[in-house]
Amino acid sequence: MASVSGVPKWGVTAACAVLALAASACSGDDSAAPTTTAARATTTTFPSRPTSTTTTIYDPTTVEGQVEAAYLRSWDVYAEAVYHLVLDESAFAEVYADPLLAVVRSEVQDRIGDRRAALVRVEHNYSIEMTGATTAAVVDRYMNHQVLIDPATKEPVEPDPNDELVDIFTLRLVGQRWTVFDQQRIS
Repeated sequence: MASVSGVPKWGVTAACAVLALAASACSGDDSAAPTTTAARATTTTFPSRPTSTTTTIYDPTTVEGQVEAAYLRSWDVYAEAVYHLVLDESAFAEVYADPLLAVVRSEVQDRIGDRRAALVRVEHNYSIEMTGATTAAVVDRYMNHQVLIDPATKEPVEPDPNDELVDIFTLRLVGQRWTVFDQQRIS
């Protein structure tokens, strides 16, 4: 799977509320006993995006490892945006550069307007080729399991496509950060 999920703000809030109630229950003060309100708060939230089981291939201290980390991070940022239907401009600017930044931003904005959430899951099979001192190509032959989901319940509304796709992603070093600036579909 391609994505590593951060904990959404609502998840942190719910976890803090449960921990605070548990701590007050253990303090011996009967007036602070847990209430059913906390249970309602934890059961009404939608599930978080599953975390990734993707493991890295390259040594993170090498240039290839830095390219790999940037490439996988771009998937994470995209997956979070389409799952939660929220465009985090600063996160997108960290991982994408134009012209791909404009394309991905436009796609996410369209999804937000149409309320077309998705669960992004892919099985990566990639190689990295340094094409210059500040450019690299990631050729990824991946299994696409991305499905549209109900924006409220996060339940799939279509079957898993289970398609094999082959894309070439081109990255460029901008300052100290690798960014994805082009994507070409091979098959």
